Amino acid sequence: MNAEAAITQLLREIETYLAAFDHAGVRAVRDGLARWGNGPHKTLRPRTLPACGHLPVALAAMGKHSLAQAIEAALPHLRWITYDAYPRDEIGAAFADGHAFASLVGEGAFRDADDFDLGLFVIGPDILYRDHHHAAPELYAPLTGPHGWRFLPDKTFHTKPADEPVWNEPWAPHATLTGATPFLCIFGWTRDVSSPAKVIFTDEEKS
Repeated sequence: MNAEAAITQLLREIETYLAAFDHAGVRAVRDGLARWGNGPHKTLRPRTLPACGHLPVALAAMGKHSLAQAIEAALPHLRWITYDAYPRDEIGAAFADGHAFASLVGEGAFRDADDFDLGLFVIGPDILYRDHHHAAPELYAPLTGPHGWRFLPDKTFHTKPADEPVWNEPWAPHATLTGATPFLCIFGWTRDVSSPAKVIFTDEEKS
């Protein structure tokens, strides 16, 4: 399957997956996908990163899901990068080296968009994505699980399964502690995508 066909099919499967959730944040992401996702296809040079090595395990954990099949078909065409707005000493080496994301719709993505970003995000197992916040409203739609989540710094992590969307309002603190299965999700930022995320220092990092 060529890149345009693979990305088109993947976006269709993402829309179908998200349509199952009656959730305000999901609706906001679907609105952006409807607006920008059918634009002209742009050619990107594929790129993999070490964290991409966790994708086969994550996809296997999804089972025979049509979305998993669409992701697998698109893998040879995806351009994975890391989020480099965090200073490495603030976000921690484990996360800095253990994550990757691939934008599908957004500035410089396969489908261009203005102040909107949607794609796939992977983190290796047993990694803390430290407490952080950002101006962009954000959807995580986890495709694997269980993983730990918290929404106030220094509080206890609560376990959430796969297929339970998480919506973060602007500047709302959040952190993720991945489980034994690699974390794979659909992410969506619906505005203020150029405003960088910032680490929130907690007593855990100070001790």
